[in-house]
Amino acid sequence: MTATGPPADVAALAARIETLERESRRAFEDAQREADALFAQYQLSQLMASRGSVAELASAVVVELARLARADGGALWVEPAERSGLLLVAAAGSASSDPSIPSRLDDPDAAGAWSATVDGVAGLVLSERDPATFLALWASPGRALEPDGLRIAQLARHELGVALAGARLREALDRERHDLTAIVDGATDLILQVDGDRRLLRLNATGERLLGISAGEATGRTCREVLGCDSPGGHPAEACPMAEVIQTGQPIAYRETVLRGADGQGIRVVGGYAPSGVAGPEDARPRATAILRDISAMRALEELREGFVATVTHELRTPLALIQGYTETLLLLDVDPGVQRHYLERVAEVTARLTTLVEQILDVAHLHADPLILERVPASFAALVARLRGDLAATGRDARLVVDVPDDLPPIEVDPGRVGQILDNLVGNALKYASDGTPVWISARADDRWLVATIDDEGLGIPAEDLGLVTEAFHRAWNVRESHVPGTGLGLYISRRLIEAHGGQLKIAARPEGLPGTRVRFTLPVLPGRRGSPRPHVRSDRPVPEFADGDAGPGEHVRA
Repeated sequence: MTATGPPADVAALAARIETLERESRRAFEDAQREADALFAQYQLSQLMASRGSVAELASAVVVELARLARADGGALWVEPAERSGLLLVAAAGSASSDPSIPSRLDDPDAAGAWSATVDGVAGLVLSERDPATFLALWASPGRALEPDGLRIAQLARHELGVALAGARLREALDRERHDLTAIVDGATDLILQVDGDRRLLRLNATGERLLGISAGEATGRTCREVLGCDSPGGHPAEACPMAEVIQTGQPIAYRETVLRGADGQGIRVVGGYAPSGVAGPEDARPRATAILRDISAMRALEELREGFVATVTHELRTPLALIQGYTETLLLLDVDPGVQRHYLERVAEVTARLTTLVEQILDVAHLHADPLILERVPASFAALVARLRGDLAATGRDARLVVDVPDDLPPIEVDPGRVGQILDNLVGNALKYASDGTPVWISARADDRWLVATIDDEGLGIPAEDLGLVTEAFHRAWNVRESHVPGTGLGLYISRRLIEAHGGQLKIAARPEGLPGTRVRFTLPVLPGRRGSPRPHVRSDRPVPEFADGDAGPGEHVRA
C-alpha cells in the first residue's frame, strides 16, 4: 500500500507560501519605492541646495525629475525677476530638440492649457508665484509616466520654488556686485574702505595709481600707513576723519587733506567719508568708506588764475598810472619842450609795454587753438638774427648782443614771423634779467635735420626748483619776483609752445662749469635736402636731438 500523504494539507501549505512570497515581494517593492523616493528627494534637495544659477539648477532638476518619472524628456519654465511671463530655462531629452516647445508662456494657467493639447505630455504647476514655475514631462508613445516620479515632483514643489527664488536672487546680487565693482574700479576718484581698527579692506584702481601701492599690499595695513596722512599739509592723527566716522557713525560730507602720492610728494584731495555697515557679528563697529578726489590740478589752476590776475593787474596798473600822470601833467602844467618830449617818450614806452602785454595774452589764447597754423617757408636763421639786431639797435641794446651764427647754415623750414617772436622773447629775457653792459651770446650749429640755437647770458640765473616750471604760463622764478624786474611770465611759455609747434624742443639750464647766468637752447627743423642747398618742401619724421650739457656754448666760443 502506497502512502500519498494528505493532499489537502500540501496544497494549503503551498498556497500559504505563495501568499507570503507575494506579500514579501510587495513589501520589498514598496520599501524599494519608498527608498527610491527618499533617495530621489535627497537628490533633489542636494540639487536645490547647490548655489548654481537658475539655468544650472533648472537643468539639473529637469534631468532628475525626467529620470524619476521615466520620461523621454522634460522642460521647465520659470518667471523672471521682471515678471514678464514664464520663460523656458531648461530642456532635456527629446524636449531639448523639439522646435514646437514655446520659449515663453504667459502664466501657469496658460502653461497648463498648452500642455493639455500636447499628446503624451504631463504638465505640473510647481509654483504659482515667487517665482511661478511650470514643469512638462514627455512620455514615450503608448507608455504612461511613472506615478511615483510625478508624486515626488509634487512633494518637492515648495522646496523647488524656494531654491529657484534663491538662485534668482543670487544672480541679481552677482549682477549688482559686478556692476558695483565695475563702477568702483572705473571711478576716477580714490575709493577705499577700512574696518573698525582703520585697517584697509578695499582700495580701487585709482587709489593704487595715486598711492603707488597695490590693493593686495595695502590690505590689512592702517589707513595712516597707506595714505601717509602725516605728510606736510595733512591732518594730525587725532583729527583722522576715518576715526571720527567710526566713532560717531555720522558721515562727513566735505573735507580737504593731503595724502602721500606714489612719488612721495603730497597730493591735495577733497572728499566725503561715511559709515558703511558692520564688519560682522564678531565686530559690531561700523566700517568707514572714503571717496577722495585729487584736486592738485584744480589748485594749480586756481593758483595760475590768481597769478594771472595779480600779474596782469600789476602790469596794467603801473603803465596806466604813468600814462595818466604824464598826460595830466602835460594838460595842466606849462612845461618846457624838452620836458614835454621826455614825458611823451615815457608815455610811448609804457604804451609799448601795454601793447606787449596785450599781444602776449592774445598769443596765449591763440596758442591754445587746435591746431596752431604756421606759415612754413625756407628761411635763413642768420637773417632772422640780423633782423633782431636791427630791432635792438633802435634802443641801443644791440651792442650787448654777441653773435656767432655762420652764414652758411642750411635754411630752416619755419614760420619766420613766429621764429622772430621766439628770438625776441628769449633774447629780450636775457637782456632784461642780466646787468646792463653784460653780453648776451647767441650761436647756432646744424646738421642735415636740425638747427640748434644757444643763447647765454650772465643774469640772475634760474633756481633749480624752478627750471621745470618757468616754461609754464605766468610762472616766474622766485628770485626774479624778488628782483622786482617787470614781467608777465608768458615769454618762455609762448616760446616753448611755438618751438614745439615747429616740432622742436626748448631746454633751459644753468650755464656749465659754474658760470653765472642761464643757457637756453632750442631746435628748429632744417629744410630737407643737402646742407645749404634748398629743395622742394618735403616733410619727414625726424627725431629731435638730445641736448648735451657738455656742449660748448656761444659764450665759450667767444671767450676762446
